[in-house]
Amino acid sequence: MDISEIKTLGSGLARPEGVMAEPGGGLVAADARGCCAKISPDGQTQFYGNVGGVPNGICLDKQGNCIIANIGNGQVQCLAADGTHTVLFDKADGRAMPAPNFPFLDLQGRLWVSNSTAGDLEQSLRQPAPDGCVMVYENNRARIAAEGLYFANGVAVDSEGKYLYVAETTRQAISRFAIGKDGSLGDRQTYGPEPLCDLGFPDGCALDEAGNLWVTFPARGAVGYIDPDRRLCMVAEDRRMEVLRRPTNICFGGKDRKTAFIGSLDSQSIAYFPVPYPGQALIHQL
Repeated sequence: MDISEIKTLGSGLARPEGVMAEPGGGLVAADARGCCAKISPDGQTQFYGNVGGVPNGICLDKQGNCIIANIGNGQVQCLAADGTHTVLFDKADGRAMPAPNFPFLDLQGRLWVSNSTAGDLEQSLRQPAPDGCVMVYENNRARIAAEGLYFANGVAVDSEGKYLYVAETTRQAISRFAIGKDGSLGDRQTYGPEPLCDLGFPDGCALDEAGNLWVTFPARGAVGYIDPDRRLCMVAEDRRMEVLRRPTNICFGGKDRKTAFIGSLDSQSIAYFPVPYPGQALIHQL
């Protein structure tokens, strides 16, 4: 894809790491100033909420509430449209989770949340260690579902609820777990190449209806996908980071969910471009 095909929407954002597409055509984005933003289809941007910390990954529930993995204060929060919020949890199995990174609400109603590290964020990026995990929250209780992950980051679950995908950033790989009927996870399997590619530190991931797992690469300024044959296909690459400015999370929306919207670490807006297959419908898009 030529970089000129990538457009942007919204303005004035600060580190919009997480982005979600609403059914009506608008977007919701995380903002590092302790709030979120609503972006209308014509680009008007309004900020709401006061959740503190640094909102990172986000997802939406059926009611349109924004679930936030707040990597700045260690809380997983639920932000309503009126700006009020509640804390869903900050511990799993009685252990503090200091670095919640990305939440994913599957079609069975389970909330999966990655926790990147048990220690210092910057140190964990410089000195990789298997101290990340994935938590699952159901019936008002959070438990640890998988441990021993290298900077657990983006999370996705297929529409049938069979597999959980996790981006392990410092391992430069995607892991996949079979999901049991009781919500337990099977053994970790590497999904796709390892390492993924040069500067292949994955951040976000999302599935489309063709079975492709889309992945963002902030250090490379790139977005690609792992096809069902587990080959990595690069779609957009912006080494100069003129528009894909350290891309982080990806979601699908617009007409037939055939537009990819990209969160980032460095942009003040949301990049977007057309994709060949519809994105998998998330729980708030059904």
